[in-house]
Amino acid sequence: MLQQTQVDRVLPKYQQFLAAFPTLADLATASTAAVIDVWVPLGYNRRAISLQSIARQVLAEYDGRIPDTIEELLKLKGIGRYTAGAIACFAYHKQVATVDTNIRRVLHRVFLGLEHPEPKVNDAQMLVLAEQVLPAGQAYNWHQALMDMGATICNSGNPLCGKCPLQASCAAYAEMSQYSLFPSGTVLRQLRKVAEKKSNYQAQPFTSTNRYFRGRIVDLLRSLPHHQRIPLATLGPRLSQSLANRIMTGCRKSLMA
Repeated sequence: MLQQTQVDRVLPKYQQFLAAFPTLADLATASTAAVIDVWVPLGYNRRAISLQSIARQVLAEYDGRIPDTIEELLKLKGIGRYTAGAIACFAYHKQVATVDTNIRRVLHRVFLGLEHPEPKVNDAQMLVLAEQVLPAGQAYNWHQALMDMGATICNSGNPLCGKCPLQASCAAYAEMSQYSLFPSGTVLRQLRKVAEKKSNYQAQPFTSTNRYFRGRIVDLLRSLPHHQRIPLATLGPRLSQSLANRIMTGCRKSLMA
């Protein structure tokens, strides 16, 4: 639920979801429509479908018990390396490394320096670094601390370097000291602007995104009587004429390919 969704939006839905599906069996045997209905309005409804698929796989292949090793967790459809590591670490207290957005940012800045305009390592290399610096027997507390650090002090847009307990050991802070004419947050913003210009970055209004239209489509379908369908040619204009035109253009291209 926390993937690409803020905590304050997730908390009430988390409680509601657990109340509706308190066990893996409840989730696995529910209709997909019922699962999505509870999930709305978090968006990215594929997450709900994936979660139900995992519940069914765990019941069928693991006697209803979620695996406790990264190797087995990765066999679950929709589970990636971060989620597998997080489950092993936080649910089973395994001594394994895992890297989310906050952890990556903190480790990159402390050990490698600024991540803008280009990261110095890829995801695989960052995982190796995370494994190398993992304190023995402290995986649970270590990852909790890194995530808190990334969310509260070493944040993306305006890091509070003056309050950071890792300042003296931070490669990024040492790097930023070369730009003494600028406050540290300004340096990061300037570097980010350079990166955005290089990639011809343009912010897209949310109401023009696929995510926005997916949400509207789901809401419209949920409002229909049970078993009723709506033709694609009718659905598009009811949402947006521009969307309808995009859909029809895409269909024509597919037919002509």
